[in-house]
Amino acid sequence: MLKDTLGSSLERNQQDILPVRLVAIHDDQMAVQPLKGMNHPAWILGHLLAIEQKVVHDVLGLPLPTALDVNWWSVYGIDSIPCTDPQVYKSKAFYMDGLAKTAAQIIGYLKEKNDSDFAAKNPDPVLSKFIPTLGSALVGIVNHRSYHCGQLASWRKTMGLPHAGL
Repeated sequence: MLKDTLGSSLERNQQDILPVRLVAIHDDQMAVQPLKGMNHPAWILGHLLAIEQKVVHDVLGLPLPTALDVNWWSVYGIDSIPCTDPQVYKSKAFYMDGLAKTAAQIIGYLKEKNDSDFAAKNPDPVLSKFIPTLGSALVGIVNHRSYHCGQLASWRKTMGLPHAGL
């Protein structure tokens, strides 16, 4: 079933893949940009949290699991550009806690649904232009996390950090 596949994929990403990509990255390294324009861990994690919370609230209609600053979208949104000022960003623990809460909320949502529910139209007028259904929004969450985990792996390599498995 689609809901089981999505739930287990998101759970594996949250418990295994994402934490492994962050091994031995300390808060003072989170905003380091080894190449100009490269997405760094602080931006990547904040961006994932921004997008996932937007889907949770605007598409799935659920309450936000983590309170975010009013300027969150301008710092981490789709058109945002990572900066190297560490004062702009939160701690790794903050991001990981927020992402864990958001993942748990999405997994709980999935458990209550049937696969046929995922054909429902996306109610968000902006997102529905490129993510037309609830199912495509949920598949997008898993794909989006995977994409940015790849960026974290590239960042690690560029920083000279050892391969982090998986």
